Amino acid sequence: AFLLSYERVTKPNQSFSVTGGYQEFPKLTSLGSNITALNGLSKSGYKVGGEYRFYLQKENKYRAPRGVYLGPYLTYHDFRNKRLIEVDNNGVPEEATLKTSFSILNIGAQLGYQFVIGNRWTIDLILIGPSVSNYKAKINLDGDFTFDIEDVQNEILLKLIEEFPLLEDVLTDKEATASGRLDSWSFGYRYQVLLGYHFGR
Repeated sequence: AFLLSYERVTKPNQSFSVTGGYQEFPKLTSLGSNITALNGLSKSGYKVGGEYRFYLQKENKYRAPRGVYLGPYLTYHDFRNKRLIEVDNNGVPEEATLKTSFSILNIGAQLGYQFVIGNRWTIDLILIGPSVSNYKAKINLDGDFTFDIEDVQNEILLKLIEEFPLLEDVLTDKEATASGRLDSWSFGYRYQVLLGYHFGR
């Protein structure tokens, strides 16, 4: 990931922040019981988001952007990958090109603390950030093969879902992943550490 964030103070104890940049989906250790990833062909992704912060006057000795804050946030993640895979089809290895697209929309609230060091450097800690999240995924397989494409797509999608335990708990019905597609609302959360430079006094 390579992300940049900009925070602007709007009132003595309030600010807004925007974030954007490049981000890749974490590498999956497994795609399924009979599916092996051979080569990564391409990958891309990005993140954009915004938030509004209320720095708590009673808890903070200093004005924004320093101290404890609360506020709403919204983030959107988009990931796209293309790779060559091998499927064990009853003992016969068959190759296919796997294309995946995956996006997450988070709408939530957060609690954090920002340190200002020497009036210049900042360390921003988002400690708690629950959200309501929309997860969308699409799996496509191309190639000359004889295996059941829907079964393989769904197996890969279920492995993808395992990366998000809160989503996996909601999808108790495996039919939710029919045809290698997913569009579901669930819960999510965020936590992060940002290193920044404070412009101004």
